[in-house]
Amino acid sequence: MNTDLMPNFWKLSHGWKEFSFLDMVECIDEKLVYIHRTTAGKGQSSVSQAEEFVNAPIGDYFYLTHGNQGVYLLGQFTGPVNYFTKHSDGWMDRPFRLIHKANAREAYYGVEKWWTPNHNSTFVKVPHHEYDLFEELILTPYFNINLKDF
Repeated sequence: MNTDLMPNFWKLSHGWKEFSFLDMVECIDEKLVYIHRTTAGKGQSSVSQAEEFVNAPIGDYFYLTHGNQGVYLLGQFTGPVNYFTKHSDGWMDRPFRLIHKANAREAYYGVEKWWTPNHNSTFVKVPHHEYDLFEELILTPYFNINLKDF
């Protein structure tokens, strides 16, 4: 697959300790996704996951998971970060448009990568060289999407 012209995909996880099921429904209804500004970087990265969230370009895609308690949707960022949210105390949000609802809200038990639902991460970019695996593990089973169709 030629990834030169492919969009960016991110994993975005709303932690089950911070977000109840009703919080998740409210976020989806309001078309807003959240991250806390103190969310640290992964591994040795000098860039925090919160900074990645702020700097992800409008138009980038993400899939939203609730820890590993289920995948909810595939969305696309439609605006910049908002620092003044109804959830004060360091929470930031971004607006999105719904691309696809997940066909099942099941936990994921496959291969573990930083960008899979079973990995403890909040906002991680899917590397372009792993798009085939991303399609196999996430896009096809949860959204019935094949990248070659686009």
